[in-house]
Amino acid sequence: MHLVTSTYNSPSAVVYSLACSFRGSEERYLVVCKTDKLEIHALRSHGTELLCEKEIWGAPKGLVQLESSKHLIIALDIPQARIIVLDFDPHSEQIRLHHTSSISPLTHRPSVVQIEPNAPYKVTESDLRVHELTIQTMCFTLPASNNVVAIVYTDHSGHGRLIGRTGDKLDPSPLIPEKELGTVPSLIIPVKIEVASSEPTFGLLLFADKDVTFLNTGIEPEVEEPHQSGKGKGKGKSRSKSEVKAAIQASMVTINVPFEIVTAWTQVDGTHLVVGDSFGQLYLLTMTMEPGFSMTCTPLGQVSVPSTISYLANNILYIGSHSAPSQLVRIPEDVSKSAVEPLGRKHASDDGDDNELIEVVLNHNENIAPILDATLIDADGSGQARIAAVSGDDTGGSLHIIHRGASFRESAVLSDLPHIEGLFALKKYYNTPDHGYVAATTNTGTYLFSVSPSELTYLTSDDLPAITRTAHTLLLENLNLPGLDTAVHVTPNHVSVVDLITGKSISSWNPPKGDITAAAVDVTTNLICAATSQGGLYCLGIQAGGMAKTSECSFSSKAHSQISALAIYRNILVATFWGSNETISMTLPDLQPSNSTPATEPSAVSAISLSNFGESQTYVILARLDGALVVQAISPEGVPLPNARRVIPLGGGPIALASIPAQGNTGARVVAAGKQTVILSVLNRRLNVSSLPITDVCALSAFEAVGMQSSVVYASSTGLTFGQIEQLDKLHVTSHHLGNDSPLCLGHHPQLSSFAIGCMRVATTSDNERYYMRFVDDSTFNDLGNIKLKFLETVSSVLSYTYAGESCFLVGTGKILSGQNEATEGRILDVDGQVSSIQQYKQRIVAAINDRVAVFDVTSGSAMNIEDQIAKWERAYYIQSLVIRGDTIVVGDKLRSVAVLRLVEHFTDDEDDDMEIVERRATSVQLETVAMDMAAIWPCAVEVLNGGTTIIAAQLDGNILTWEVDGNRLEPRAAFYLGETVNKFIVLPQRSTISTRPVALFVTNSGRIGMLYTVNDEDALRLTRLEQQMDKFVKGLGKMRHSEWRAPKLLSASKKPPPRRGVTDGDFIKKFLELDDEHAQKIMSSGSAAEQIGRGDEEQIRRCLEELATN
Repeated sequence: MHLVTSTYNSPSAVVYSLACSFRGSEERYLVVCKTDKLEIHALRSHGTELLCEKEIWGAPKGLVQLESSKHLIIALDIPQARIIVLDFDPHSEQIRLHHTSSISPLTHRPSVVQIEPNAPYKVTESDLRVHELTIQTMCFTLPASNNVVAIVYTDHSGHGRLIGRTGDKLDPSPLIPEKELGTVPSLIIPVKIEVASSEPTFGLLLFADKDVTFLNTGIEPEVEEPHQSGKGKGKGKSRSKSEVKAAIQASMVTINVPFEIVTAWTQVDGTHLVVGDSFGQLYLLTMTMEPGFSMTCTPLGQVSVPSTISYLANNILYIGSHSAPSQLVRIPEDVSKSAVEPLGRKHASDDGDDNELIEVVLNHNENIAPILDATLIDADGSGQARIAAVSGDDTGGSLHIIHRGASFRESAVLSDLPHIEGLFALKKYYNTPDHGYVAATTNTGTYLFSVSPSELTYLTSDDLPAITRTAHTLLLENLNLPGLDTAVHVTPNHVSVVDLITGKSISSWNPPKGDITAAAVDVTTNLICAATSQGGLYCLGIQAGGMAKTSECSFSSKAHSQISALAIYRNILVATFWGSNETISMTLPDLQPSNSTPATEPSAVSAISLSNFGESQTYVILARLDGALVVQAISPEGVPLPNARRVIPLGGGPIALASIPAQGNTGARVVAAGKQTVILSVLNRRLNVSSLPITDVCALSAFEAVGMQSSVVYASSTGLTFGQIEQLDKLHVTSHHLGNDSPLCLGHHPQLSSFAIGCMRVATTSDNERYYMRFVDDSTFNDLGNIKLKFLETVSSVLSYTYAGESCFLVGTGKILSGQNEATEGRILDVDGQVSSIQQYKQRIVAAINDRVAVFDVTSGSAMNIEDQIAKWERAYYIQSLVIRGDTIVVGDKLRSVAVLRLVEHFTDDEDDDMEIVERRATSVQLETVAMDMAAIWPCAVEVLNGGTTIIAAQLDGNILTWEVDGNRLEPRAAFYLGETVNKFIVLPQRSTISTRPVALFVTNSGRIGMLYTVNDEDALRLTRLEQQMDKFVKGLGKMRHSEWRAPKLLSASKKPPPRRGVTDGDFIKKFLELDDEHAQKIMSSGSAAEQIGRGDEEQIRRCLEELATN
């Protein structure tokens, strides 16, 4: 099983930020580093504007700017640690690589890297082979000329210690002699404090729980002057080590503060520092050295828990967050002036002020990281699955409902207009861009409305009397006749050309036999085709002088002769038939059949559209009654092209179609509305399908009004709705805030229409944690209740259980008692360990409890009962993952293995007096090991794909591995480096009929939602060859090769990392669609004859990539 990865939602967590300026511009810029990209924003009056972004291959470990050259420095780790020097040109708004240097791997150990301030850059690496094994935090001290690294570490007894080492050889530095600390700081930062009457003071701030320690680093160390001979001349002044140590000790000041763990900081100026803690509280620290060090701490208010803080300008701060939306906040001018009382030694600050001093200007991004758990739901019954996910931190969390598609902004609603079957928008004047009329038709009549910017007016039959109000309208469309503003109106009985100025009919035509059942018009040629109930098809030419028949044909000899739908595009006519479900194409105006063989659909077609979306390729779009939308590319002669057909399920029919013409930079689009609604468009020569959040659509039409491009009007069961289609590929996130509860696990029960969320609530005034189960309605998000767990009891798993009419949530818990390392108690019913996972196997329950898997029987009666354990399987390590798909049970322990189990039941037959079997009873149940692999180091998420034959696991180190079940063996198949921690895989329902099928999605700590696709063996070979060819030409930031980036990491300490296998990076190969023909041809033709990609393979590759890009 070959897999292809693709990103559904890019990582949203922010790890670093920087406020700076660049050469050649006086503007201020904001540089934001996420886990997968570097962004540069310009500061604007309304906020920020994204100028450019650069993809990152590697794990970002730091972001700084050199003051002299204004170059950006980014440090990356994995696959190869390197320093990258970047230059940003404000005029071209482009980032270019200036320099790159590889350094030793940073993984699992710290390193110090010095960068010379002047170009060309010289990187001097120092490996931290020092005695301080358990380093907690470190930094370079100020001034930079000292070249000293301050290191905080813990010794063998757990006490905190501080030491300074030189930046070149890492020898002990006399500037910071080794010293034992009273607490273990979590963060150490260098500060420069401006002093009005003297030179600035340099120092260190050591942040620990509830206190900050200042240490002066500007004290001169011991100095020995050269020996001077001669009488009366002795040694110069010198300071002994003990004197230096005493001076440093005297300079140390420890101050109580109201915050605990500092997660981000920035120095605003020479006396002010802003810090944020793990509860999202922001504080302004005002420092002074007159007469000695003192500091004022002013609480500013609540923000997103910061991972980075940058001071932009005019008291505006950027708050980047890993677990909440990033923000721009403003500090009032008078805040620093009001903070006048310094905090002296051990002087407790007043943290009882709850006033919010800061103003949140705007949320900078929509962050759903870290995604801790997720599932698929269909809450509205539309058949369109959405992702439900939970995320949060110590301050609380949220439940998100996520899907990607177009956005729709509603502008007007006309209610009390039921039973609409068709909608038509008309221009009053053909050459104007806006529509002046809207017609809505029922089965027996037609309503006509006049549209103005401020109102919608109903028109009686006295206005435009040629538009019949007492008949069903099949077609109403503007015509392009020189000197006239006209429209064609088709009812079952006649075709009429209407003068929109006088309201009178210019010309009309009546069918010779039967009623008109379908009609279509082409305004470029002014040809109209009408089909009748007797199997006739007529082509009419319309001119200023009237209307005349140009050709006709009859299908009365066919078994099914009645045409169900028609569409015209230039000289092509496409028709479909009731009964036979055939689709044919003909040429105009002579109505001659094309050379293509009629295609037969599995369901009748009720509507057709022909469009080229403003490009060279024409498509025929068929709306089937079974709720499927068929998109087929055709030649200029109307012949279907091979391997160019897509079927898009819309959940149910009938389907209404509307074509939106191209406007400005917006290409032509087609809207299709069944039970679900989608928009078809073409971007970069590929067909895109975007979902649109409108439902209950009976009919729709394109509609243009002043200032509203890409607008539609649609009819629902209650009336008309006007609105504008905005972004086609927007991530829609509906969030329900959970207050102070931080979510841990999520379950959804369709029968109960509710979510079950396991939550932790952290008290900000103490270290106490309490756990709850919260229940939320899946459509209204109303809280349905909560259950408070016992003291020390934690939520570890939740299962939606349904069997024999019983529907409920099952919750697994654990309790770790004081002084113990693992849970010894837990509950589904009372068990002797933590229930880390629960799954349903037929009517039974299978649970992972500490290091074993247990099977429980369930009985139902007046109440559901969980019986005693009937089978178990034990493992030496704590079991973290348990998955059941069909009869396949897969177990992943927390340390190093994935195992496949089988539940074996032994039966006995109960017989009656006539020796006939009346009941079969299971006398014993046993869990047996089918296969096990011991190479899955640190598995954190496990799932079963491909009907139980493929097992996929993610590792803490960022790898994705797969195995195929082969009898009693697990054969390793795929190995791929993702670079992020996957928290869960979710298997997708198999509904797609295309060759590139989505099989699963996954969620990560950084907020990434990824998709996994499978392709057949032939396409897998083609995509792999394309990836290998692109690897030669497309390099990552810092000239990194893609094959190095995606090669599995840290699978074995004794081996060279193996090459990636079994997985293709879909995000990488999709870049092929964006290349121009010259670059694409260069990639395909490079290498030996065996490596080159032929024309036929290229067409199939492009088809696969288009499917990958639009699913």
